[in-house]
Amino acid sequence: MSFDGIFARAETRLIGAAVAGFLTVGVVAPAAALETRTYVVSWFSQAVSNADGDCAGGVNPNVGTQYEKNLVALGKTPEEAKDIMRRWLVGKDGGVLYDLMNERGRIDGVPVNGYAHPAAVIDPKLNSVTGKTAYGFDLDGKGAEDPDGFLEPDTGESGIDNQLFRALGCSRAFRGTKRAPGAFWAWVWITVKDTMPAWLMSVSGENLNKDGPVTIVFDRALEYAKSNPNGETRPFMTYRVDADPRSHNEFRGEIKNGVLSVIEPAGFSMLQSTMYVPEINLRDTHLRMNMHADGSIEGFIGGYQSWRDIYFGLAWGGTAAEVTVTGELPGLFYLLKRNADASPDPQTGENRDISAVYRLEAIPAFHVKTERQQALSAEH
Repeated sequence: MSFDGIFARAETRLIGAAVAGFLTVGVVAPAAALETRTYVVSWFSQAVSNADGDCAGGVNPNVGTQYEKNLVALGKTPEEAKDIMRRWLVGKDGGVLYDLMNERGRIDGVPVNGYAHPAAVIDPKLNSVTGKTAYGFDLDGKGAEDPDGFLEPDTGESGIDNQLFRALGCSRAFRGTKRAPGAFWAWVWITVKDTMPAWLMSVSGENLNKDGPVTIVFDRALEYAKSNPNGETRPFMTYRVDADPRSHNEFRGEIKNGVLSVIEPAGFSMLQSTMYVPEINLRDTHLRMNMHADGSIEGFIGGYQSWRDIYFGLAWGGTAAEVTVTGELPGLFYLLKRNADASPDPQTGENRDISAVYRLEAIPAFHVKTERQQALSAEH
């Protein structure tokens, strides 16, 4: 069965093509006037493109199987490891297992927290994606000459840099498809969408129904995203823009054949939520989004991101997150470290960043500037 069949989720329902011209400013004004469309982000997750057989070494073990291996690595006999796991599975002595897993790091022979000190844990050597396709961008410009480059399923472009997908794509919680992300990302979005201020995006240009240059702006709202009774983000709601510069991003972009893209890559920084990475920072940011007749947009944003920041977002939950959502956490630390592909440390040569691509969906909204933001704009 395909991943789409396994993980299919409903598409966002919008009001329809009749409202596609939302937030149109200056349609009947002189040509120099700008038209602006505002959106609220209705989905954000890692861009994944898993398929059967894309992990040559197999999909990484479930947490129970991996824990048994970890116990042996800690010095337990196979029989002792099996007994500890058997008792845990029937609801006995769970604290024994969790204590062993929590303190599975070793520094000078002394047990330490393995989530806080993952480099002190024995590398379980988890598998990475060996498949050939991934969504994203050719960030380093190597094209077909890039030995680690993927083929982009939508554009056919070679040399795609998405090492975050390669690193995590063989772990069960992160496997999924374009339309059906894995369990971890579904859990993250469901958790944060109602507990963090909404992300806003606006596009401005002379005529957004035609090809041409545009300005793309990302901001954080002061309000949470408004939801329909079914939990989907509600379109055409009004948000106040947060003046905090840590979540203000402007890009030069263009619309070409209904596709919105960034033409001058730059930095991207957005406060998110302590349920994952508190702040998402991308370097050399690229963006490609399809603009639909119903007013929605969807596509990808990507760049280089600190892999240690990503690990922190995965590991803060310790054994609770490991057992229920992520699977083997120190193993993910090693996967991220091995697959990092940018920003080498001048002292050690270790790459500090990893190419990362995220799927972004957004629906029509309205925005207003606060008095503070209007004052800051006037100063500039």
